[in-house]
Amino acid sequence: FLTGKAEERLSFDIQREIAEALGYHDHPGLSAVERFMKHYFLVAKDVGDLTRIFCSALEDQQAKDTPGITGVISRFRNRVRKIAGTLDFVDDGGRIALASTDA
Repeated sequence: FLTGKAEERLSFDIQREIAEALGYHDHPGLSAVERFMKHYFLVAKDVGDLTRIFCSALEDQQAKDTPGITGVISRFRNRVRKIAGTLDFVDDGGRIALASTDA
């Protein structure tokens, strides 16, 4: 760790050191830091895309039609339930959701 502690932010003051440590060099039109940050954000976008694909696949696996009378009854039952210990999130049919969509 360049900062000597765990850090979740990539602040301006350490970007140059990280770019240098990872072997990024200045090229015409882009500095080493700009090249590093561009690559960083492209990889972060890829991670986000893969996470969405993975979560979607998990949701598809878990989505099951409830057969028979239980399925009919469950459609009429309130599916949104409070989660103990938080006011910000609710259980919406087995999925965690924001308690309020007002923002």
